[in-house]
Amino acid sequence: MACFFGGVGFSLWRAKQHRLQMANALPLRILCADKWLSPEVIDRFAREHRVPVQLFTYGRPSEFLRQMANADGKVDVICSSSFLTRSLVRSRWLKKEDYAGVDNAKTLAVDFLHMPYDPRAEFGLPLFWNLYGFFGKGDQVEPTLKQTLSARKVALWGEELNVLSLLTHSGVRIEERLEQEDNRGLDNDIHEFVRSITQVVKPGKPLTDAAAFMGKADWVIAPLSRVSTWLDKEHHFVLPEDGAAMEVGLLSVGEKSPQPELALALINELMDPKHALATHKRLGAGVVHSTLDNVDSISAWQRPQALRQFPLNRLRFPDLNVETLPRFEKIYDQNLGSDRN
Repeated sequence: MACFFGGVGFSLWRAKQHRLQMANALPLRILCADKWLSPEVIDRFAREHRVPVQLFTYGRPSEFLRQMANADGKVDVICSSSFLTRSLVRSRWLKKEDYAGVDNAKTLAVDFLHMPYDPRAEFGLPLFWNLYGFFGKGDQVEPTLKQTLSARKVALWGEELNVLSLLTHSGVRIEERLEQEDNRGLDNDIHEFVRSITQVVKPGKPLTDAAAFMGKADWVIAPLSRVSTWLDKEHHFVLPEDGAAMEVGLLSVGEKSPQPELALALINELMDPKHALATHKRLGAGVVHSTLDNVDSISAWQRPQALRQFPLNRLRFPDLNVETLPRFEKIYDQNLGSDRN
């Protein structure tokens, strides 16, 4: 009995010491988009490393910028789009690290090593991927993006970074003009661009089949991950001759991270193939791990090898300026509607 009560007392004392240690420890800060990360992985990491974790999430790109600014950049793990990588590096918000030394980096497919936005793979590791192209059926889509938009038979996946990338690519020169104090005429140019769109498909809107997704459009500019389960003999996914945007969801250590070694340890946990599979199920996005090649629940279009079915010269990697996001989203809401469904 003495041993039993002594064991119980020791367990209670250890639990109390653990709580005190957690309370006094410097919290590990994470800034990530909604649903990117598994709460279970975060909780397990916090317990095993005896560190409190503060998870900040964002739904829109400008919220990411605002939260980074509010934290004065002192974030340990940053989740962001590859569209913004070079801008975040220029702003000194991403820390250069030896990501090749992370254990789970060895499970990555070669397709995701040394990408154009980060040639030396020193500013982050990929969590998932997306490729934006034309989804439709029937007659072949116009050869280029500009010609397709002129045909006025196209719908648009309305995620803000995708729209900003398309505007930049279509010649509106939106970022250059957003950086100027005088934005006169920009609203009209964007309004004209929007007029060429049959409809804007809201990212959060539940659409169960290809017909509902396409609406009245012949083609939809959309991410492959969103339409991959609808590809068949009638429905196709093609890339315009002038290039389609390739996006990678990235995990990075913040430049001002107070605990970079712990941040890298968490990124290693999040890069585990099991977590990658769970992320794929939550987001529907493509996987980046060669170790998941033979998982039957992942469609062939969402595996790393899917990229090899497209000409490399038709892949482009947009370089967007994170500082222009708040001003752009005001124009986005005015022209494409603030209702995100």
